[in-house]
Amino acid sequence: MKTPALLVCCLLVGHIGAEIIAGEQSPIRLFLMKIFARWIEVPILYLSYHMCVGRLRFMSKFFLTRWLILYPVAYPFGHYGDTGRPFTTDRLIEMVRGLEGKIAVGPCRCRIGHKACGHPMETDIVIRTGTDVWLKAFPSDYRVIEKEEAVRIIEECASLGMFHMVFLHCLIGGAMNEYVICNCCTDGCVPYILNRSLGQGVYPLVKGDARASVEPSLCRECGTCVEVCPFSCRLMEGGHSKVIDCYGCGLCAARCPYGASRMS
Repeated sequence: MKTPALLVCCLLVGHIGAEIIAGEQSPIRLFLMKIFARWIEVPILYLSYHMCVGRLRFMSKFFLTRWLILYPVAYPFGHYGDTGRPFTTDRLIEMVRGLEGKIAVGPCRCRIGHKACGHPMETDIVIRTGTDVWLKAFPSDYRVIEKEEAVRIIEECASLGMFHMVFLHCLIGGAMNEYVICNCCTDGCVPYILNRSLGQGVYPLVKGDARASVEPSLCRECGTCVEVCPFSCRLMEGGHSKVIDCYGCGLCAARCPYGASRMS
């Protein structure tokens, strides 16, 4: 009887602890978010970028340095601290139009960090608890916008072939605290680069709700979906496109010239 009782107590304490730390309005979580925004985010993005694809990329090539430097930081950060979830353009716009409270926009934190990407800079749309935190941390960089301007930014980025991710903070006890919409690219989005460089097991992205499928009768074997998929989840097999493991970004459906790729 003692063992089950102890287990129940541990689970209860863990659940209460998760609520205290990871609840959306938790003072502890908001404090951690302020520290992250002001002093941690850009430096860690800068270092992660250069360790994976920049001038320090030799660190990600060798087994020892990967384990000593990248893994101890990337694993806990991706599993419990901060990561992204891909959204299709239409579902993201629907989410934005249903948001309550202020929305603000500022420069992409990844592009500020590495300065190695030519995509539009003012694409960082902070929402919910993220809005006040980033407005207070960077009052000269972020400005309050209306929903329609946020939609315009999202649509403009989509027209450039970029994909969208909503980022989550403090993933403890199953919490999914959405705080920023990022309009991402394969050459500049550091969380995406970490995921591709280290793998889903080390730095995981949360897969979106949408899933791609293919209508075989419409497929013309052009390979566009394979080319544009940022997650390498498409291939040509037997003359037709095949979905391997969809993350839900929707780029394949948006770019397929024949309407064969669809999201549901």
